[in-house]
Amino acid sequence: MRQTRRGFLRRTLGTCWIGGAVLDQAMFRAVRARAQAAANVRLPALFDIERVAEGVYLAVARAQTLINSNAVIIENERDLMIVDTHSKPSAVASLLRQIRDHVSPKPLKYIVASHFHWDHSHGLGTYRRIAPNADLVATETTRRLIGEQTLPRLKASFDQLGASIEDYKQRQGKARTEQERAQWREMITETEDYLREMKTFQLELPNMTLERDLILHDKAHDLHLAFRGRGHTAGDLVVHIPQKKTIATGDLLHGFFPFIGDGFPREWPRTLVAVSGMEFDAVAGGHGAPQRDKRRLYQMGNYIEEVTEAVVRGRAAGRTQAELEASITPSALRTIEDGGFGAASVEAVIKYRRLAPPAPAAVQVLAEAVRTNVTQIYTALDRSA
Repeated sequence: MRQTRRGFLRRTLGTCWIGGAVLDQAMFRAVRARAQAAANVRLPALFDIERVAEGVYLAVARAQTLINSNAVIIENERDLMIVDTHSKPSAVASLLRQIRDHVSPKPLKYIVASHFHWDHSHGLGTYRRIAPNADLVATETTRRLIGEQTLPRLKASFDQLGASIEDYKQRQGKARTEQERAQWREMITETEDYLREMKTFQLELPNMTLERDLILHDKAHDLHLAFRGRGHTAGDLVVHIPQKKTIATGDLLHGFFPFIGDGFPREWPRTLVAVSGMEFDAVAGGHGAPQRDKRRLYQMGNYIEEVTEAVVRGRAAGRTQAELEASITPSALRTIEDGGFGAASVEAVIKYRRLAPPAPAAVQVLAEAVRTNVTQIYTALDRSA
């Protein structure tokens, strides 16, 4: 099938396509080689690619010590759009190899950053070097935050990850089984590879931005890029493909528990309601498997709203953060059981995150996720209207 498609493109587009494809492949091989040399490791398949709709795929990130985001691959008539760019350049090279092998040989045209966080935006520079004529797209707010936050946070992470490696080595020495020792060894190796690779990181800013809406009319489908309010960050962007009834949501909506460290808990549920007005059946989020209806959107919004209200009441009553962390537990939250939201989130975390050995029980993962969200909301309330 791939040979047939290539033959058709050659016949249709002639030498322009052939030259562009050769250049694209040559640049891809060169950047992949540089990324591989920088990391000093082979490039394994880091993603499982799932078809979400015709011409729309979700590259689901496999578990890594330093987490990668998912990526959404949208096949247009003559080119590709990629939504989110992972935590490191070698992940970009790995994904592009999988795309070429299993999705399409079409050139890259649009690279979208759904928000500024490291695991979604660190690959922008690599995509720029692989596809210099592609547009890097984000909201104007996200572009600003990438410029302000990326390098300081990356620099701060170097010391933290160095300390983590030493901690992993100590824990490896105390491991009770060979399996646990092997898991700690893998975490040490992945962290060291990441640090080695990111020492040469170069910041790249999006060159195309939007404030609220940008609609790209491709012959295959429309691509509606939209900002509908603050939530996970101040600049969350979603990509809606109305003809395919599919939406790419980054970390505004995904399979894990929400991360609210840079979020706006009072506003996030309202933003999700605004997004729900778009016509879609499938959700390709920033982490975890694709969702096949809108239920997850309402479940996540209701969960964030319930925990936020509990924190607001507690703060108004003069209760400390520690007291609220102890009292706002999974059993105290009705939304944990709503449609299996808590169980599904725990299952996704266990499957797609590299958790330190020995493997924690589901009840531990759930309790820690809720406690973390209480902490994040407590400190985020003042930034959210």
